[in-house]
Amino acid sequence: MHFSKFAVAAAALVAAASAPLAVVVEGATHPQDLAALAKFKEEALKMSNNDARWRKVFETWVGDDPCGADWHGEWHGVQCRELQGVKQWTLPDNVYRRVTNMHIPEWGLPGHLPESLCLFEMLEELDFDENEFEGTLPACVGCLPHLREIDIEDNKFTGTIPREWGNLKNLVEFEIDGNELLAGCIPEGLPKDAEWCGDCWSTCPSYDPYCGSYDCKSCVSWTKDPEIGTSYENTRIKGERCPNEPNPPVCPWEIFKEEFEAQQAEQEEQRKQRALEAQRRFQEEEKESLTVRSVEADPSTGTFLIEAQKEAEPEPEVEVEVEPAAPEKEEAEPASPGAAACGDAKPRLTIDNEECVFPFTVMDQVHCDCIEHDNDSWCTVADGTWKKCAPDN
Repeated sequence: MHFSKFAVAAAALVAAASAPLAVVVEGATHPQDLAALAKFKEEALKMSNNDARWRKVFETWVGDDPCGADWHGEWHGVQCRELQGVKQWTLPDNVYRRVTNMHIPEWGLPGHLPESLCLFEMLEELDFDENEFEGTLPACVGCLPHLREIDIEDNKFTGTIPREWGNLKNLVEFEIDGNELLAGCIPEGLPKDAEWCGDCWSTCPSYDPYCGSYDCKSCVSWTKDPEIGTSYENTRIKGERCPNEPNPPVCPWEIFKEEFEAQQAEQEEQRKQRALEAQRRFQEEEKESLTVRSVEADPSTGTFLIEAQKEAEPEPEVEVEVEPAAPEKEEAEPASPGAAACGDAKPRLTIDNEECVFPFTVMDQVHCDCIEHDNDSWCTVADGTWKKCAPDN
């Protein structure tokens, strides 16, 4: 895949690789790097035709925390070391670690250098020396802003060093020795030719007699390599310097990050909506369980029925026991035992001009007048049904 087409691949990656990983919250490794590692594995296996050597590398790539609790990490070749001077393995558990080092040397790995390496925003070291990589070097590596070491010596790369690599401002160590078919010039932005200072890492910056005229200024604290700079022995490169690529390279990690964060935001919004919907349903069910619901069975006659509340309700607002309608008889029945208590009751009519019959019983209480419910007055009539009372004049 040519680097100019990588933007399309990075955008497609979100749906293909990051979706199952986006919800990871328990692991210490950043979900964006987990998605990039999934892409790296997929690309390596595909371009090597599922080679056994690559499969062996990926045997330890299980779980959701390649960074682990130490600098060497849990997944082979994946490390989360110091990031801009901060020892990541000492960070609190609630702070994500970032992948800083891809370190898989001396495995005889076939294929090309995976372009998915360009998805690792915080990558500081790329170390794949003594493998069987071939083909051209991906230009997109030139946009990894924190990269300070590239070690790809003793492979079978062809072509030239991409001029985009000259834009690596933080690169200090660049080793391409032993790539016998690599030719062309060295972009002028890459480190100066390597200086041999013997054991200068232990004596720097003091004078070391084994360094000759050099004063060990090339040494850096994060490596014990005695040779720092650009080394290209046993290649076809003659040491000629040439201009960097003036136009910034396409940066897949920027596109990938933007798409990944957009998907994360969308999934978070969906989670919030699901939580709100669940809360709304719960509140509605609670409200329904605490409310007496009334329905009119026959609006034309005003006949009224009341649904019983749940048994768990301790104090119902109103609960009416509707007595069965008395069958029509030619002769009037004797007055009920409570009739005497309503001997002086005021006559009341329903809205249909029927006479209310007193007494009637609600919750074992005898009533001699219409009772209020849902902003209306109610009474029973001769057939035992409930009807709305007419206004009391």
